Amino acid sequence: MRILTINAGFLVRQSGQPLQDDRSDGSDPMADALTVLLTGTALGFSIAAPPGPVTALAVQQVAARSWLAGWMVLLGATASDGVFFVLTYYGVTRIVTAGERSWLFVLGGILMLYLAASILRGARRKGAAPGPAPRRWTSLERIPFLMGLGIGLTNPFQLGWWVAIGAGMVSDFGASIAVGFFIGIVSWTIIVSSLVHAGVRRYERLAPFVAYAAGTIMAAFAVWFLGIGLSSTIL
Repeated sequence: MRILTINAGFLVRQSGQPLQDDRSDGSDPMADALTVLLTGTALGFSIAAPPGPVTALAVQQVAARSWLAGWMVLLGATASDGVFFVLTYYGVTRIVTAGERSWLFVLGGILMLYLAASILRGARRKGAAPGPAPRRWTSLERIPFLMGLGIGLTNPFQLGWWVAIGAGMVSDFGASIAVGFFIGIVSWTIIVSSLVHAGVRRYERLAPFVAYAAGTIMAAFAVWFLGIGLSSTIL
């Protein structure tokens, strides 16, 4: 039997079936397609634009390595949104319990603490010199992607967005929202990476400060996440 609840103004089906809305109001298909595209783009910006640990890591990678490294971090986080989109489409995110989210805070905090220590240690040892080592990038360029993916998958606030907003989005628009949604996210990743890269190229001496700032922000998020997660699991 299908169980329907109201979430963010939309009907949400809590089952293993895809979340979708079978409306037929006779409206203009072209106008509907444009509306879905623009709505998806706006929602993509809404999840990608707020600053957080992924942005901090991307800025550090651009300053210490290259535009490509920073963009790969953001692209990895985008891939995690792809995973959450599929899980939401099939209703999986609706069954995540409060206890599971608490442990996600702990796991995300540990990962971010490790990355923060690595960033600060690398900035202190190498001075966070900008620019990549060309002969090494073929073997290292995948690492920023995996770091972004790891942070995205263990970020409880990212999961919270999908539970609170993403479920309603997929319920109302179905899979058709995906194109505009990921256009919005990818566009934002390119804009952020390009702006940071342009700033670092113009003010190269700021690169070490960018690395230290990114590491400090990442550490602050790690402590915050660990505090929330541990307090929830203990209490």
